Amino acid sequence: MENNHTLTIGTKITITGVENVLTMTDKLVEVALADNVLALYGAGFTPLHLSVEEGKMVLSGSVSSLKYARAAGKEPFWKRLVK
Repeated sequence: MENNHTLTIGTKITITGVENVLTMTDKLVEVALADNVLALYGAGFTPLHLSVEEGKMVLSGSVSSLKYARAAGKEPFWKRLVK
């Protein structure tokens, strides 16, 4: 099964594929995706809609940068076997 997410930045910021919200401040939003953590940096972040059941988050605010990081504990299967 393929895990997908989308990130749309416009007048609103829409993220799909959200499994959990890790951090939510007016300057930083971190969300857990299936295999990654997405961090959005900026200003004025305000949640407009969140539904983990739908896997969707909608925000207002201004994004200055973003970063993806591999989620902790989500190593590929073959790497766990070799340890």
